[in-house]
Amino acid sequence: MTTATNAPVFGCASEQGPKRPRNADAHAHHVHHGRLAVVVVDGTGSAPDVAAFAAQAADTTARVAARRGPVLGVIHAAETCMDTDNPIPQSDGTIVAATAEEGGYWLVGWAGDCVAYAVDHDGAVTRITTPETEGQRLRDAGEPENVARKHDHQTLNSVGRIHICGVRGKASPADTPRILLASDGLTLKTDEIAAILRDHPNDQQTAAALLVKAARKAGSRDDITVLVAVHPDTQQQEEQVEGGDR
Repeated sequence: MTTATNAPVFGCASEQGPKRPRNADAHAHHVHHGRLAVVVVDGTGSAPDVAAFAAQAADTTARVAARRGPVLGVIHAAETCMDTDNPIPQSDGTIVAATAEEGGYWLVGWAGDCVAYAVDHDGAVTRITTPETEGQRLRDAGEPENVARKHDHQTLNSVGRIHICGVRGKASPADTPRILLASDGLTLKTDEIAAILRDHPNDQQTAAALLVKAARKAGSRDDITVLVAVHPDTQQQEEQVEGGDR
């Protein structure tokens, strides 16, 4: 567990889709004994109860993840939408969560097609998550891209299906000073994401806002949420360097 004690450094931007009645994305963060957890949830649909579910799931996941890791955090989120009369609840969504770990890396847990990217010191971006979608399943089976992409909107897992499909988990590369979490409304290519992050290495809020703006300009019609967080170890190192320069 990282031992940084200062307030977490992150930026987050979220925008409602142009033809949607409300934004059903949600995000949250929590720190427990110096361990930072960050979460993005993409609610399925735009109904009021879906938006409420997304907010509750994000908060629950962040609080549990900061204590017990992102996979268990996501599992606990499933309890926010369980319905004993319906194995697949009506209020549902996809999710990604990450926790900052001692040594400069992150643990990530996800269900569905929300995304996590590792950002290195040079601003290069590497995708951590694999989409749990029919489109990705077709790619993995060798189908051509023009066929697979037509099915990218079909999710094969979600918070409400965790009891059937489970939760995936993965660690970032060993030295990952920043992490980016986003809903699937962030449709930009990896190099487009990296270009914006490189231009704003010390301003995560501006970076997140510009990524949302760029995705909208590129044609995304969905709700878009982007969260960019600095690893507390990196934050601590930068503050020590700044202190030494004074």
